[in-house]
Amino acid sequence: MSSQPSSPFVLPILCLLIALGFFSTSIYLPSFPAIGKTLHAQPEAVQFTLALFFLGSALGSLILGPIADRVGRLVIAKAGLLLFILVTFWCAESTNIHSLQIGRFFQGFAAGAGPLVSRAVGRDLYEGPALAKFSATIMMVVSLSPAIAPTLGGFIQSSLGWKYNFYFLILFASGIAIMVWKWLPETSSSLQKDTGISSALKGYIILLKDPTYVLYCLIIGLQMGSIFAYITFSPYIFISLFKFSPEEYGALGIISAFGNISGFTFARYMAHRIHFHEGILVGSFLCFLASLILLGICLLFSATALLVIIFSVCFYAASALAVVNASAAAMNLYSKIAGVAAALVGSIQIGSGFLGSSLASILPATPFALALVMTSFTILGFTISLFVALPRHPFSKT
Repeated sequence: MSSQPSSPFVLPILCLLIALGFFSTSIYLPSFPAIGKTLHAQPEAVQFTLALFFLGSALGSLILGPIADRVGRLVIAKAGLLLFILVTFWCAESTNIHSLQIGRFFQGFAAGAGPLVSRAVGRDLYEGPALAKFSATIMMVVSLSPAIAPTLGGFIQSSLGWKYNFYFLILFASGIAIMVWKWLPETSSSLQKDTGISSALKGYIILLKDPTYVLYCLIIGLQMGSIFAYITFSPYIFISLFKFSPEEYGALGIISAFGNISGFTFARYMAHRIHFHEGILVGSFLCFLASLILLGICLLFSATALLVIIFSVCFYAASALAVVNASAAAMNLYSKIAGVAAALVGSIQIGSGFLGSSLASILPATPFALALVMTSFTILGFTISLFVALPRHPFSKT
């Protein structure tokens, strides 16, 4: 199965649904020190708002995925956007750190609908190399978010204050909601009639009993855990340690996005030229190598801002290659329960992000701690990639 979307607006809408989550993650990063000062919170408590967002996203994917297979992708997209707008207003009006933490959890829950719907719609329309190309196209466009969001957030922080980052997200989500209501069609051709919890659990059991699918998900999760650890560490490393201004820190997103875009562009170009497994293996190895080099430099010398920036570009590029291929490979295995499959991919991915962000929030914000966490994640990711990539391994599916 490989069909073109019925509307030319489908691809832009799917990109925006995923981008909303990335914006929600990145736009307020330059405001971390200011949020701590305004709400009288320690850096660890502010960083934990990011971890709670990831936890909410993971739970949102798990709960909404089976529902998407029963009621359709469109209902989930609409409900997620409405909830997102409401809880983002809660975040903007928070007067203490605990209120903001609660708001960020539910904001993450609502934002989890976007990637879920995008993956499920992609699986409804494509399979095989076409699905990998679709995924790479989506992520190549979405990878602009890390460039735009922190830069915009730094400007908003300097001009208006941290609350206005959340007001911007309300406007952004409202615009996406209008587009969804007008132009996003329902793509699921076989909605499930069984609406019980047992049906959802049955779908998850089927997926979790497939070791190949689980390993693909773990590869994605470990890559994203590394990236979210970097995202959590970076505001304090650059603003507090290296003395960057909020605007300067925000501009770093443009540099990181260059790595992302390069990786996704290469993955899209190679979609019909290499097997999923080759992209996974090469990307995972390069991520591990980059993390190990940074760790070695931190142990033997002293990491500079330029070194951390170069590392982030290389890591983002390699990670994109691994994530695109692992995601497409996982989704390619299941079409009849694409919503559940997309949900589990997303929940493991974001759950690992929660783990990476939580580790970052309890460790000192230093380049060494960053390198240590990312090396730990990537060595596991590379090891798992060997299991799925080696042709004679029992978990390898070709």
